[in-house]
Amino acid sequence: MSVEFGTTGFCPAFQGAAVALESEALGYDIQLFGENHNMSADLFGEMRAAAEATSQIQLHCGPVNFVTRDPGVVASAIAPIQIASGGRAICGIARGDSAVALAGRPPQRQADLSRDLEILGQYLKRETVTFGDRNSRLDWIGDLPYTPVPIDMVCSGPKAIALAATKADRIGLSVGGSRERIRWAIEIVERSLAEAGRTRDDVRVGAFIPIAITNDRSDAPAALRPRVAGWAHMSSFPGIQLSAQPEIMRRVTEKLRRDYDYSYHRADVPLENRNTQMVDEDFADWFGVGGPPSYVVERLIELAECGIEYFVSVLMGPERERFAADVMPAVRSATSE
Repeated sequence: MSVEFGTTGFCPAFQGAAVALESEALGYDIQLFGENHNMSADLFGEMRAAAEATSQIQLHCGPVNFVTRDPGVVASAIAPIQIASGGRAICGIARGDSAVALAGRPPQRQADLSRDLEILGQYLKRETVTFGDRNSRLDWIGDLPYTPVPIDMVCSGPKAIALAATKADRIGLSVGGSRERIRWAIEIVERSLAEAGRTRDDVRVGAFIPIAITNDRSDAPAALRPRVAGWAHMSSFPGIQLSAQPEIMRRVTEKLRRDYDYSYHRADVPLENRNTQMVDEDFADWFGVGGPPSYVVERLIELAECGIEYFVSVLMGPERERFAADVMPAVRSATSE
């Protein structure tokens, strides 16, 4: 199976069908719907409209979190989309980023995340979940044509990556596009799979990467710089050991942990803002992937050879069209051989 390509962002209200249709027409494999109650209407409503309007593209929620949503609520929201789409749903899960921060809450602790992932998996497999002397399951599905929804855990730190390898069906690595960091994360995945008695065939590993399509490589660092902070700050969360990160990364994540401002965690802000100011061009070019289509193709093929099976990015307008036309087909062709 060749690599897959996903596109993500906060969906404008009542535009879920149109957004997914456009992505499907461009050739994307996965449409992700960003989770943030300040930036978008409820994503599951948008996904239902997308399920009815499209025929091929996979529909991915969030990632959502268990701080603002109970595992049973998540399961009962994504299961109808699986049924309506004919099996094209993916349930994205993470500790919680902007949706949690803007609710005045911290990201979920590891032990609680592990527990809730287990519960979500039971619900999605239509198993019975026991709470004391009470049993719970998705009885409403009945005889509807349902197949279990795969869980995609999006993760940045080593503990979260290891947990995803233990409990998820898909592992979305949000560690940037550096070969060094991708290899580092893949090693954690493979070691954790072995410890859990699982194999590489039990999961599909992807990468969430800032990407820029430019006419020249020299333009890439500046183009990437405003796009990197929102992704890199996930590697600065409390609980992640910054001292273990490469120096080029640590010098930025230390600032992001201390000063990241969620008021700039959106697309419609000035390119030069408080968060961007913490990111230098060398780091942006190291963490992201930018340049002409031929260069981006080369880099993504290298990451696929490291073990990446799907890529997720945020691109708009002509860049998005160039990426879909000139990058995705070339990478698919090279990785399907």
